[in-house]
Amino acid sequence: MAAFVPADLAAMADYFLGEWIFSRTIWEGSESPQATASGELSFTRGEVRGQLVYREHGQLRMTSAPGRLIPFSRVFDYRFGPDRLCVLFADGERVGQPYQDYLLRGQELIPAADHLCGPDCYTALYTAHGEDSFTMETTINGPKKRTRVRTEFSRR
Repeated sequence: MAAFVPADLAAMADYFLGEWIFSRTIWEGSESPQATASGELSFTRGEVRGQLVYREHGQLRMTSAPGRLIPFSRVFDYRFGPDRLCVLFADGERVGQPYQDYLLRGQELIPAADHLCGPDCYTALYTAHGEDSFTMETTINGPKKRTRVRTEFSRR
């Protein structure tokens, strides 16, 4: 499968638009995963030019309690500008506040800067693998955290 290399951020927004399914693996300070998750995601056009609304929902399964499924959902506001993607919180107590900014480099969206949340530092990298799949690798590091999250997305 050939990698998808968008010409610009507008092309990346068009690429994301639509319905996706995902699987997620979460490692917390060890080589063995502590949790997995799966669910559905949609990117829909927002009210503002260059805006996509990211809505995900799914179920989390802790490896320590595999029979217990924990439902979750999250919403983000993606703003595609001429030179960067700005991701804002769109649910919870931080609605409208910045989360992370990204720059387009080939088939990847790379962090423009780290996101600090208290003492923890969040970074993420998006990689488009083809017309119908991409991954997001997130790392969270802090005094008490060493977390890695890998999410694999496939178009529905």
